[in-house]
Amino acid sequence: MEKLHLLKQYNLVLIRYSEIWLKSQKVKIRMLKILMNNIKNALNRNGIPFNKYQLSKDSSRVFFFFKNNDMGNAIDVLKNVFGIFSISPTLRTSNKINNISEKVIEIAKEILQKGDTFALRVRRSGAHDYTSIDVARIVGKNIIEELSNYDLKVNLSNPNKKIFIEIRDDFSYVFSQIIKTPWVGLPIETPKKMFVMDVGRIYDLIAGFMLMKRGSNIYPILFNMINNRENEKIWESNWRELIAYTPYSNFTLIKINLLQILEKIAPKINNPELICGICRLTRFKLIGNLKSELEAKRYDKIRAFTDGLTLTNTSYCDDNVDLESIALSYLFSDYPIFTPLIGFDAEEINNLREKISRNLNVFDFCKLKPQNQNYNQAEILKIFNDLDIDPLIDEALKNMTKISISLA
Repeated sequence: MEKLHLLKQYNLVLIRYSEIWLKSQKVKIRMLKILMNNIKNALNRNGIPFNKYQLSKDSSRVFFFFKNNDMGNAIDVLKNVFGIFSISPTLRTSNKINNISEKVIEIAKEILQKGDTFALRVRRSGAHDYTSIDVARIVGKNIIEELSNYDLKVNLSNPNKKIFIEIRDDFSYVFSQIIKTPWVGLPIETPKKMFVMDVGRIYDLIAGFMLMKRGSNIYPILFNMINNRENEKIWESNWRELIAYTPYSNFTLIKINLLQILEKIAPKINNPELICGICRLTRFKLIGNLKSELEAKRYDKIRAFTDGLTLTNTSYCDDNVDLESIALSYLFSDYPIFTPLIGFDAEEINNLREKISRNLNVFDFCKLKPQNQNYNQAEILKIFNDLDIDPLIDEALKNMTKISISLA
């Protein structure tokens, strides 16, 4: 990502969005309000003060105003807010050409060096008695005259430096950088509630992250098959890394003891190759029964859940077991299953993991994995129905724990 050049003149951050613009006007305004609220929450959570914020008259830009010495930290936070396409540290002035010229020359003195070529990129929105070309011609001429000892030349096609001017109704915004964010996506909306089914594999967590990127408000459900507290700490730490991408201060992790169930039913399964398929159906049944056990209002209107299915043959769980067991999920849950990683290969997923955070760690999460896995739908379903698993499910849900994790 481009290195930040934060000039002392800057006093606001100009924020652009992309996909939101494609929505109807009503939906767009709703999403912009959510985006601005998410930005406020993220800044407040990180203790970064801002003076005010505004939406441009044409709703195409969001402006957040900061003290200059807070802008660097603010931009670091804004890069991780879903819905933002790009940001620019900026200074604001009036829409008068002489004022624009004065501020652009200030920026030019900071960023241009002797012998540089430069270009002005001018955009306008609103009614003015001049064109964008007029502004570029007049201001460009003033720069060359004011900095005559710099031996500057205009190069519109391949300049060494660019200065951007956006004139929007009564104000103008001058900046020298457009910093694209790594994710874009849509702003996280509170009503878009999804369970994240996480058995401990890193793919499950990344699947939840990808739904966050699409604006989902996620609720992680951790199916614990670990009897190692150090690995549990790694698991919780992995989820802590995702808080930086939310407008919230913490995650509540719901942890269900799946190992206790599997250890009780494993001796009843004659073919150990089928244990992974049984494990999958057990998780689906736990998810299906979970909502009735969650009384808090925040869990109302859960709409779906995620699964870390990848079809890369790199997970503990066999791809066929993962895929074919989904065909039976309707027997246990009314929720649709989203598999956002199914189109990615192993290298792409690993790149995603490192892009999210280099602090995401893989750990050994399953002590029951058989040497070979097999899936026979009819046989697995018969075994599962004969296990009398309902009391174990009820006990596991009754004893589930909630863990609140926050930014370190």
